[in-house]
Amino acid sequence: MGKKFKRLIKRLLGRPMDPPRLSPVEWYRKNGAIIGEDVDLIECSCTWYDATRIKIGDHVTCVYTHFLTHDASLKKFIGNDCNKIGRIEIGDNVFIGLKTIILPNVHIGSNVVIGAGSVVTKDIPDNSVAVGNPARVIGTCQEYIEKHQNRITSDPSLLYWDIKINEMTADELAEYNNRIDGTIVYSLKHE
Repeated sequence: MGKKFKRLIKRLLGRPMDPPRLSPVEWYRKNGAIIGEDVDLIECSCTWYDATRIKIGDHVTCVYTHFLTHDASLKKFIGNDCNKIGRIEIGDNVFIGLKTIILPNVHIGSNVVIGAGSVVTKDIPDNSVAVGNPARVIGTCQEYIEKHQNRITSDPSLLYWDIKINEMTADELAEYNNRIDGTIVYSLKHE
């Protein structure tokens, strides 16, 4: 039976309905996180008590990010269930790449890109691009944007509009795969 039909039957029989699932942002907010507008938390993770110590600004995307606002490394040495605890703050207009880990007491500024697989152990200033383990600043966000805008402008053949891999012919797919073998191309969508 379909979910809608099951819900209708439950409603007719007077049984309580299953609560609707919360979006990731709703779950974080429900558990105490302060989150701005236009935030995407794609498969991110933390415990409910870590969520109470997270603050995220507007226009932020995090992909498979783990937020860790506590560190139990002292528990075995000091005893008494000793944990180090610190807040995580993320500014506005931030992209955090796949499988990044953010440790306690870290502030990530606004207009920041964090590269995939980074471990953020210290503050990242505004207008930065940071990568690595531990994450370190490698340039400004403006330099990053200009670099890619210049590549697009100088070689429009690097642009692929509204790409649908599963709809490509065998020849188109071969050409596309040859193209990305050794260079970065750009996939864009018409709005």
